[in-house]
Amino acid sequence: MSREMSIRAVVLLNPNAGEGDWPADRLGAALQQAGLSPKITDIKQTEPERALKAPADLFIIAGGDGTVAKVAPALPGGARFAILPLGSANNVARAHGIDPEPGTVIPRLLEARDSALPLLRIEEDGREKVLTEALGLGALCASMKMAESGKSGSEKIAEGRRSFARALREAVPKTYRIEVDGKSRETELLMLEALAHGRAGPCLQLLPEPARPGRIGLFTVTPEQREPLLRWLEEEARGPAPGHVEQAGELRIICDGTAPLRFDDEVQQECRDRRELVLRGTDPDLHLLIPDQGDAP
Repeated sequence: MSREMSIRAVVLLNPNAGEGDWPADRLGAALQQAGLSPKITDIKQTEPERALKAPADLFIIAGGDGTVAKVAPALPGGARFAILPLGSANNVARAHGIDPEPGTVIPRLLEARDSALPLLRIEEDGREKVLTEALGLGALCASMKMAESGKSGSEKIAEGRRSFARALREAVPKTYRIEVDGKSRETELLMLEALAHGRAGPCLQLLPEPARPGRIGLFTVTPEQREPLLRWLEEEARGPAPGHVEQAGELRIICDGTAPLRFDDEVQQECRDRRELVLRGTDPDLHLLIPDQGDAP
């Protein structure tokens, strides 16, 4: 994009994300200085679908992973968009190499390159839902109920990792029937994460790299892998987590309804019935802008 003309940017802002230190006035001024003409919508006050009908050269999602999960599936096909990471973990942005500091991202938006944004589509009992981050079963999901609320930023991540370590130590192995691209197996696991981008939870890198568009990244942990994963957490979770990694186009999971389950960051209610979940990787023709990591202009 050229700096010679003003770029119309529709900005979908979650003012409550993270520390709340990027209010609309500060954000608008920074975007204008970068050569953009921003129209900012507070998604706590207005549904994103209304804002997305406005003419735009670029859409900007300003918030954390929950904001990305709310807005990205509603973007029109072919849309070019950016993420300004205002949350704590910012897993989607980090997985694609986007700097966690919005003040560093904004000046580089006009020279950013495009990258495809993979998503997941989940089907259960004839109902469908689009996920932007992950479906989780087991220990990581269970830890979200344990974490102390009211924290933000690095404190929230540290608390989330402590809770995950506790849940992992206490996790009782469960047997799941999994079908990966038509090949079925039964396996005893402490946790399973089906991922679009490779990161989940309190800023945990579970895959070496994001899944390719149309694919699912599958990360599983057996009882034998409990101790290596706990050591990884004790060592500040540097690099990809120890566990079994594979990719698939379609994943079918049959599990006990009492297994801890979440869709993105929404923990699902337990039920007594058996659940059958079908996931597919999708390529929704969305173009995520990835600013370079050089010195800001």
